[in-house]
Amino acid sequence: MRRSTAAVTAVALGLSTIAVASPAWANPSGCSQGNPTISQSGGYMTADNDAYCSTSATRTFRIEIKRDVSALPDPVVSSYDDYYTGKIYYAKTSSCDGGRTANYYGRSFFTSHPTYEDTGNLQVTTC
Repeated sequence: MRRSTAAVTAVALGLSTIAVASPAWANPSGCSQGNPTISQSGGYMTADNDAYCSTSATRTFRIEIKRDVSALPDPVVSSYDDYYTGKIYYAKTSSCDGGRTANYYGRSFFTSHPTYEDTGNLQVTTC
């Protein structure tokens, strides 16, 4: 009995790994994102992006400011979720990072899907 449970568990884990690695890397069906932007003024960073879907549904569109570090995952400095039922989404977030000098970038994505869009790095001495 234990062997069959272990075999079922191994198969289930294997299938979940296959499902995660599958080529379904896309925005929700009928949705597309713009190009996220990141900017800074006086060390205060702002990132934003928009998205459009051809059908109305409840979705969450997220924007993040992340610090680019050599070890993954990159820490999220600030984020905002546009949780909305509709077709047009917009998310914007702003933050400082405690006077740190580092490279930062913006990332946007629908939380229900693994596709994301990144900005290039921006070196900032934050406030």
